[in-house]
Formats: sequence, structure tokens, C-alpha cells
Amino acid sequence: MKTIFFMIFCSMLLSDISELPIGFTDEELRNKHLINNMGSRTEPPIGPVRSIAEYEPMQGVLIRYPFGISTSLIAAMAEDVIIYCLVSNSSENSAYNSMNNAGVNMDNVEFINGSTDSYWTRDYGPWWVVDGNGEIGIVDFTYNRPRPNDNQAPYKVSQHLNVPYYSADVISTGGNYMTDGFGISAATHIAYTENDECNTNDQFSIPLSSCEYVDNIMEEYYGIDTYHVVADPNNEYIDHIDCWGKFLSPTKMLIREVPTSHPQYNMIEEVTSYFSSVLTSEGTPWEIYRVNTPNNQPYTNSLILNNKVFVPIMNSTWDGPALEVYESALPNYIIEPFTGSWQATDALHCRVKGIPDLSYLQFISGDVNMDDSIDVLDVVFTVNHVLGMNTLSPNQIQLADMNDDGIVNILDVIQIVNLIIG
Repeated sequence: MKTIFFMIFCSMLLSDISELPIGFTDEELRNKHLINNMGSRTEPPIGPVRSIAEYEPMQGVLIRYPFGISTSLIAAMAEDVIIYCLVSNSSENSAYNSMNNAGVNMDNVEFINGSTDSYWTRDYGPWWVVDGNGEIGIVDFTYNRPRPNDNQAPYKVSQHLNVPYYSADVISTGGNYMTDGFGISAATHIAYTENDECNTNDQFSIPLSSCEYVDNIMEEYYGIDTYHVVADPNNEYIDHIDCWGKFLSPTKMLIREVPTSHPQYNMIEEVTSYFSSVLTSEGTPWEIYRVNTPNNQPYTNSLILNNKVFVPIMNSTWDGPALEVYESALPNYIIEPFTGSWQATDALHCRVKGIPDLSYLQFISGDVNMDDSIDVLDVVFTVNHVLGMNTLSPNQIQLADMNDDGIVNILDVIQIVNLIIG
């Protein structure tokens, strides 16, 4: 099997195409069956598991060299976060020079050595979770392209950042996955149809009938208990949800809008009606915003990065109204437009992947057992640790160290008790 992958890779190098397409090449279509051999499965993370949403605190972004985005966009992101750049050993100097010459803050650049097959880090990059111990880690999936180098990227990232790595034996792609951070996720039909265990080729239902194989993996490995899988209303070859929709917050969603004369109008409105009928994690209807894309502009293919939103624009009269939609939906964010080699099915979001803030504590100080409540159980956990009857995890120690002196002792127990009694 390694020989087959090597032959495919060599043929890619000898191809006249400088970059692989976001879709399949003819040769990849002939070798599509090899995707099934690229997956693996580990034990799942310790539960309960929670998937991290795009709009949560991020310490960096994942890109690759040769770049799929402009150095001006890289420079803008490097103002606030770390640029993690996947690059082969032989190209690291070229990558450095390209960014340095463009004025990128190189103090905020880290190189992750390893070859890649394409620049769609969103599609093959890692999916992030918080496990039951409050530890942030990666849960990998099998990339839905026969591109072994891209498929190995999540593991390379885990090694570079020294974070736990898990793998779920499910075929997927990051451009077709969005999550709210509270157990709700959404995708188009390929989340089911590309997994043989689902035994379905349904490309039209909104929503699709559930697939137990995929849904069980999503719950066990990613903490997803509500998975909205719908037919792709764009009816495009790529079938990615980020080409037409986006979770903006746990209660807000953006969906593209087209004129009634557009061939996909009815299906887009049908999927909009569906999401209008389901509830958020708070038990309320989604607040849905619409962005006009009459010529299939990729305005939903944006990147939320902490307090900024990077939006792909097309130098058209529709750019302004699209940016106004973002300003209305996210009034506390800075909206930054960027041009690029964008297409209806491939834009900014496809080529950048967020890296969560690994130092960010998911729980408040004193919540030692991490159940979102400070009570007598947290006192018991801490006392037992002090007495040597159990051992707290590193995150739990940080939560128990109330006076930040680097030691968990009776002084911390007293402060937790004081919190409880007010």
C-alpha cells in the first residue's frame, strides 16, 4: 500500500498542475478507494467531550507553504496570533523569506516541518476538543481525498504542540463541518454518503435520515449529540457547508441568499427553513442572517479569529452589503475584507484553520471537578488531593490553586469554602 501511495505522490510531482485542485484529479478519482486505507481509530478522549467552535479563543492559525492566501492576509493575522506554517524542510527558507519580505511579524511564526499535498488546511487540518479532564486535544478523521501527506497533518500538529492525539475512523473534511461548541454540529450529505457504513447515497433530503455509525462516532469522539446533516443546497461538486452557511455564535447563523431566478433558490430556502425550525443549545430558535450572493460570491467562507472576522470579497458592488451583514450580526467584531484567488467553492475559510488557545481554562477557578458548579464536591476533590488520596490532573491543579502560589494546600481549600458560603 505504501508503494501505491508513493506512486500517486510521484505522479503528482510530475504533473503539469502546480497545485492540486480542491476537488479530485482524474487520477485521484481512479484511486478514490485508497481513502478507506488512510484511516485509523484510537480510543476516544475521556468524556464528557466538547468540540471547540471557531469563535472561541484562538492562539494561532494553520496554513501551509506554498501559500494559498496572500502574505498581506498572513501579516494581518500575525498581528494578533501565531502563524503555524506546514512546510517541507527544503522549502522552509523560502517560506521564511516570503513572509519576512512581506512584513509579517516573524516572532509570531512557527514552522511545522512536513510535506503537504495542497493548501486547504481547513479541509485536512485538526478538529479540536476538550476532554473530560479539561485537556485540549486533537481528534483526527480520515481526509476525504487520497492525499496521504495532507491526511497526516493533524498528527504533525499534535506533535509540534505536544497535545493529545486521538483518531476516529470516519471519513470527513473540515470545510463540511461546523460546531457551536455545545454539542450541536452541521454538515452536508457527504458526512454520511462518503462513509460506506451509512449505506446511503441520499443527496436531496433536508435533513437526511440519521446514520448510526457516524452519529455514534460524533458523539463519542467529538461530544456531538445533535448532528444536522442536510443535502447541499448549492448542488456543487464540493458539497461543503462553508460554501453556504456558518455558525457565527451559539445562537447566530449566516446563510447565503440568492434571487428567486437563481437555479438553487428553492433548495437554499428549504435549508434555511430547516435551520429556522430547529433550536440552539439554549433551546431558542436560531437568529439567522442572510448574505446576498447573486453571482455565487463566497461571502459565507469567512474566518472568525478572536475579535476579528476576515471576509473574502470579490471587488464587486455586492461586497459592501455583505460586510454590512457581518457588522450587523457581529457588532463587537472588527470586520476585515480581503481579496484573493477566491471562487464560489473555495475561499478564505478553506485555506486557514484556527488553533485554539491551549492555555485557556474552560472552567472557573474553584470548579475543581469541572462540572460547571462550585460546591462541596470541589472541596472533597481538593482535600483528597491534599491528603494524597487522589491525584488531580494538571488542569484541575490549576483550578484548585486559588491563591496562585503553585501549591494546592489547605489555604486553597479555605478559599473554595469561602466561595461556596459567599
